[in-house]
Amino acid sequence: MIKATVQEKTVTPQRDIALDGLRAIAILRVITWHASGWSWTTWIISSVPAMFVVTGALLARSFQKASAFQTLWKRFKRLLPPLWLYSLTVYMLSVHFHVRTSAVWTFFLPFGQPTSLIASQWFTSAMWYLRAYVWVLILSPFIYALTRKFKSIIPMTGMIAVVALGVLDIDTAGFGWAAGDIVLYSTCAAAGMAWLVNGRPSPRSLRITAIAFLAGAIAWLLFRQPMDGVVNNDHVLHLFVGGFWTALLLHFPKILSSFATTPVSRFLNRYPLSIYLWHSMTAWFFWQLVPNGIPTNARVLLIVALTFLALPVVTCLIGLFEYRKDGWFSLINVAPRIILVLTILFATNVGPISRRLDFVRTPVNQPLPPSAAPKIVKIEIEDDVKKFLNSPSFKDDKWSVRETEMQSILDKRTTEMGLGKARAIVVARDGYVWHGISGNMRTFDQPSLIGSLTKTFTTTLIMQLVDEGLLSLDDPVGGMGIGFKHDQITIRQLLTHTSGLSKYKPTSGPVAKGTTPMDVLRYVSEQPLRNPSGSFVDYSTSGFSVLGIILEQKTGKTFEELLTSRITDALGYDISTFRGDYGSIGFSTGGIIMKMDDLADWTRRYFFDRSTTKEKWDWSIRTTTGVGAHGYCPCRNKSFLALGHIGGRTFASVDGDGTVVIIDTSGILVLDNYKKTQTFAQELRLVAGGGKKYLYP
Repeated sequence: MIKATVQEKTVTPQRDIALDGLRAIAILRVITWHASGWSWTTWIISSVPAMFVVTGALLARSFQKASAFQTLWKRFKRLLPPLWLYSLTVYMLSVHFHVRTSAVWTFFLPFGQPTSLIASQWFTSAMWYLRAYVWVLILSPFIYALTRKFKSIIPMTGMIAVVALGVLDIDTAGFGWAAGDIVLYSTCAAAGMAWLVNGRPSPRSLRITAIAFLAGAIAWLLFRQPMDGVVNNDHVLHLFVGGFWTALLLHFPKILSSFATTPVSRFLNRYPLSIYLWHSMTAWFFWQLVPNGIPTNARVLLIVALTFLALPVVTCLIGLFEYRKDGWFSLINVAPRIILVLTILFATNVGPISRRLDFVRTPVNQPLPPSAAPKIVKIEIEDDVKKFLNSPSFKDDKWSVRETEMQSILDKRTTEMGLGKARAIVVARDGYVWHGISGNMRTFDQPSLIGSLTKTFTTTLIMQLVDEGLLSLDDPVGGMGIGFKHDQITIRQLLTHTSGLSKYKPTSGPVAKGTTPMDVLRYVSEQPLRNPSGSFVDYSTSGFSVLGIILEQKTGKTFEELLTSRITDALGYDISTFRGDYGSIGFSTGGIIMKMDDLADWTRRYFFDRSTTKEKWDWSIRTTTGVGAHGYCPCRNKSFLALGHIGGRTFASVDGDGTVVIIDTSGILVLDNYKKTQTFAQELRLVAGGGKKYLYP
């Protein structure tokens, strides 16, 4: 037995440097996608499957030379120090800027994906790869043992499992998505191990494999399109596209081997983990610093180029943690790096560079963070509701039975969320309407303050003036004769909450009784901008007060007169308005009091029909009027199941088949109840027969 083991280790095959070339190309493509945000790049050399194929081959080679414990110990010794350095950096930034993070352990023991809202999730969004990598490492001894025994049957079985998970729609979110990651990338690693066990496939076998994967990708695209056009967002497509490119590239081993000997490839293969961890943060900095005035495509290319050029500096700073030679932690090695770190810290905290960086607000001049997996607001439907949805009572489609279930949901959520008392309206797609009250809540003939839902009316009035040619979205507000001093701010920026305006007396508590819109205008006009206009999404009540003043200046009528003559009289709504009362500015930002049945009708018209203006709204996620004001919904990246808004104590939304949900409470729905409110609304939608068709797919 011992002799056999020694003999096996003696005949361990030499390292195939073509695999180094493949991994270097894959890393180059990953950086390009993450830095540019161009989804089409994910269709070219689908990188992660290729990297796991290389990982599998290298692990198999290591298992032939050493024990499983020795191999994994060596891998984790190389993985954990650079990971912990990066995680500590991100976590400390998150704490410093008071942004939410996942549990601390996820940053340092990545069995789950660490998340942080710092830099709009740019710093953690790509760390899903580390979670998958850790699980593949842990499973690798078992995968290798099976692959040695059954050879190519193991990766083929894995492929069938990936497709099955996709067809059954199990791997779409949460735990299912994480499990899908592990199955997919374990399959890729098994393919790399089979490569080593079986020997290099013949060119003919690689051609047949590439054609088979290409055919699989085309067939899958006929079945389902990937979200946002990103290959990575669909496990089955990622398998087929990744398999196609891996087989195609390995068909040219001489070219890959030649590339592997270049300085670029040697650099990438020496510091793959450090480069992967830090390249998104590097790209984010350049997205902040490169001027907006450069044409978009040229700006993207410049940022990608700068990201690549900065990577040697990055690896100079932290590469020692990954590629550790004898005596690496010595004064001569560490001192220059400490000086460089201090220089960077000084530049990012003092002077012109620091003024362009914002780690908290969402930038509008850069792509969304790397989209490695669907970003879905977690909707945790109660087991009782799930049971009802699967029951014969639900399938019998009796509205009275559904009303009983919706009342049960209303009572339970009102207590659970600490709302005190509440009422809700659900209007189903087929016209059925349910009204429910929990606790000693006012009846439906009594109106409520709808808070920030007022902004939907203000937006409509502005867009009506745009329809009529009285305003342009890109008109500068400073030239409108209202005494506004920030000349550069446009109407579009006010509507989309990207103006950068200061908040109105943010530390003074509730707004003083009698505060007028002109008080707000004068205050925010005198204050410096919180950030450059057009650079960040930052919800602004002050901005909508300014919009109300613009409406009055352009028409010669009060906001209230415009609201009545242009909207509510025509629709038969019974409303009243206020200014500077209830601890609120009121007016055009939160000054409407109306009945919930009227609000339900308005919600359908505004969000679903989009008929409140002549031009039907195009809900483009980045550029259209309403971004920042709307979007409270279960959503995934750019795909919205429903659109709506929260007005503090009142919530309104509508999904893709027209199911309207209105929730009105004596408690607060925003802040800590934000996600629970989405679950609450989704449960009501599902019971009413909706909740499945996306309003903005």
